[in-house]
Amino acid sequence: MSLKVLWQDDTTARPARELDLRAALEVRFADAAEAHAARDWPDVLVCGDPSEEQLDGARLRRVVVPWAGVGARLRERALARPHLTVHNSHFNDAMVAQHALALLLAVTNRVVAADRAMRRGDWGDDHDERHLGVQLAGKVALLVGYGAIGRALRPSLEALGMEVRAYRRRPRADGSVREYGPGKLHEALAAADAVVVSLPATPDTEGLLGAAELARLKPTAALVNVGRGKVIDEEALYRALAAGRLLGAGIDVWYRYPKREPLERVFPSAYPFQELDNVVMSPHRGNDVRDWQRVAARDVLATLTALAAGEERNRVDLESGY
Repeated sequence: MSLKVLWQDDTTARPARELDLRAALEVRFADAAEAHAARDWPDVLVCGDPSEEQLDGARLRRVVVPWAGVGARLRERALARPHLTVHNSHFNDAMVAQHALALLLAVTNRVVAADRAMRRGDWGDDHDERHLGVQLAGKVALLVGYGAIGRALRPSLEALGMEVRAYRRRPRADGSVREYGPGKLHEALAAADAVVVSLPATPDTEGLLGAAELARLKPTAALVNVGRGKVIDEEALYRALAAGRLLGAGIDVWYRYPKREPLERVFPSAYPFQELDNVVMSPHRGNDVRDWQRVAARDVLATLTALAAGEERNRVDLESGY
């Protein structure tokens, strides 16, 4: 018997219509109104933010979120329905890892500052430390979060000659990477020359890096955040950067976002990060590469195919949030 799938997400549904859907799947594509009307039909719903009524569908047992994060509202609603499982997508791990590397190099090589200066005809002074980059070979990179993105980033950092270490909630002593667990974060930060954060926002990760943690970093350390803004305390991060207590930061995820319709112009924080020369800013575009929608659709299809075969691909731990 085939698995009945209602695919509601517009972004991935368009390219998904062009894919070779497996015989084990009976897929219907629907907009929000159609999905609501058909809520008692599917076994699986592809949707990032389903309603209470949809989650109470007569046959529904699984929700597939077509991106990496799981929203707080869905998490809360799914926890209240123990018969449901939630699955997410890691289609963007290599994309976000690439963007994290770009931000790290932009910070350590002073790429943006040099570009601005050149546009003024200023070639800079190669004896002025403010214009000098940092060699990463022989340095320590700490991955705060060692999931799909961290694992995708590791080979690139090692290719630059860095020693890669990781902080994760359940460290593993397999010998390939030195891993730190809860209670060892300060020790891990103190040894790092570059820190890349890729954690999702959950009750356990919000504010994980506060003033005390940032104070453990070397003043020559570079910080990159491609996870979620709230993992790093907003005020503490701004003050550390403004005071020059860090080399710099590459930030893709923020604390304040614009309304989409119409798209408004807004700075991404209550603090003026945009005035700091040691910050490289990016508008939450880690997976904004050409044809990402098709890649995402293929990953969702892989999850659906696995579920039809009885495999629990990309199942989210709802208690922890990821």
